[in-house]
Amino acid sequence: MESTKQFNRLYVSSEVRFYTIQDLMKMLRWGEDTVQKLFNDPKFPSSDFGKTKVVEAHALIDFFSKKHVKNDDEYWKKEEDQDGSEHLRRNNTRRRLIQG
Repeated sequence: MESTKQFNRLYVSSEVRFYTIQDLMKMLRWGEDTVQKLFNDPKFPSSDFGKTKVVEAHALIDFFSKKHVKNDDEYWKKEEDQDGSEHLRRNNTRRRLIQG
C-alpha cells in the first residue's frame, strides 16, 4: 500500500499549468498558423478561457506522447491538399517567370 502512495506522489502534480498559442509557438518553434490549426483540431485537448485558447500541461504531454500522422488525419489532410496545389501553382508561376 505504501509503495502505491509513493508511486502516485511521483507522477501526480498538484500544479495546474495552462499554455496559450503564443507559449506553444515559443516552445515548439512552430508558426502561428500551424499552432492555431493545432488548437482548432477536434482531437487536440484545448479549451477556451474567455477569448484565449489554452491547453493544460498534462493534456499537452499526453497528446504529444501518442503518434499522430498528418496524412492519416482528415483534419490535416484538407489543408495539405489545398497547400499542395497552391504550392504547385506558385512553382509553375515561378518556372514561367524564369523561362519567360
